[in-house]
Amino acid sequence: MREDDRGLAPDGGILVDDAAGAASGSAVRQPAGSREAAPGSVSTEGGSTIAKPSGGAAEPVAGSGPPGGGTGQPGSHEDPAGGGPTEPPAIPAQTRPEPGQRAGVAVGASGLVARPTADTREPSWGQVLATTIKLWVSRRLRRIGIGRRRPHPGAGSATSEVSARARSRSAWRWRLAAIVLAVAILALAALQVSGVLNKAGSAAGPAAKPGSGGTSSLSAATAARTQAAAWVAQQVGSDNIVACDPVICSALLGQGIPAGRLLPLQSAGANPFGADVIVASPSVRSEFGSELTTVYAPALIASFGSGAVRVDVRAIANQGGAAYRAAEQPDLTARKAAGAELLHNPRFHATAAAARQITAGQVDARLLVTLAWLVSQRSVSVGSFGATGPGAPVQLRQVTITGADGQDAALTADLDQVRSQHTPYLPDSATIVHPGGPGVLRIEFGAPSVQGLLSGSSS
Repeated sequence: MREDDRGLAPDGGILVDDAAGAASGSAVRQPAGSREAAPGSVSTEGGSTIAKPSGGAAEPVAGSGPPGGGTGQPGSHEDPAGGGPTEPPAIPAQTRPEPGQRAGVAVGASGLVARPTADTREPSWGQVLATTIKLWVSRRLRRIGIGRRRPHPGAGSATSEVSARARSRSAWRWRLAAIVLAVAILALAALQVSGVLNKAGSAAGPAAKPGSGGTSSLSAATAARTQAAAWVAQQVGSDNIVACDPVICSALLGQGIPAGRLLPLQSAGANPFGADVIVASPSVRSEFGSELTTVYAPALIASFGSGAVRVDVRAIANQGGAAYRAAEQPDLTARKAAGAELLHNPRFHATAAAARQITAGQVDARLLVTLAWLVSQRSVSVGSFGATGPGAPVQLRQVTITGADGQDAALTADLDQVRSQHTPYLPDSATIVHPGGPGVLRIEFGAPSVQGLLSGSSS
């Protein structure tokens, strides 16, 4: 019986024809419920019933013999090749359909009546996908020795024995791997409890610190930026513009420098001209290259850190690097000459160290002019010079003046005179202090030093 030959009868039954039934015009069906056949019998299309033997084999339908005019006897089959009659296959006893269930009967080539199998629904896509994944996983696991291998059809006991031995070896490999892993975990736990690993880690700690270059370099860079920002906030003149990259500018804002005094170098090719000082961080040096010292800022006034994280503070030469270098020597000569004239004034007194610094031309020109003006009013005694930049041989911008006979009245008069000056001779700081003894007047100008005040050519 072929499953694709099934069809529905007009009254709702299932009509099935095969090649022989179609040729002879014989087909049988079971109505949906108009008439019930007696137990153990089936209905034909003409309405007659065919009784089934009690042994379970179906009786042949009259007129539905084999094609070609063969004369098969009832209850027997005739071999098409002429080999004689053969016994018909036994057919299970038919059961009565459940209420509401449709079932049909069909006559095969042998004339036997058989009930077709019930229709089965197609599986859902989810079931198909789950079955596919299950089969794929089971095949992969069997390839690596996990799971049960199915013996090939026709394989004998030898194949079964080989498969059993392979499964045994695979199971032993997995067990051995689990044992080794458990032993390793127990060993590590024992070492941790005994403190051996902690001692080894503490012993390797000091040796590993030099290798942690990233952390140490980051700390050094942060320290250099912080020191440079603090120095600029304290030493650079309060009316000077500072050029800086965004990171340094943020640090300078944190030190209290107003945003109006900052010139951020945010874009590539930014020009620092217009500022008085530039904080040359590693990023600024990388951006400007050699032009930083040859064109924009030839004078170093302070330096912090070392190596790649170094941060320099340089003076901007707004007339260009070449003009600044050309004016350096004449300016030094003018400072030495003004200092020598000051030392020859009988109203001026200085310690030996201070006198040597004046002679060497190391004192800022603004201080020399201020001292000469004060000496024209009264006697002046200089105790020391100071306020140089770290890491840079720059001019001394601070002076400490002692009072005559320890009298603060003269110092107060000098303080009033100094505070009445105008730029560039107005100091950033001027105050009377008492460092554990007689009062002194401390005057300080901001960085950078101004070039050309004594030589007549300012840059």
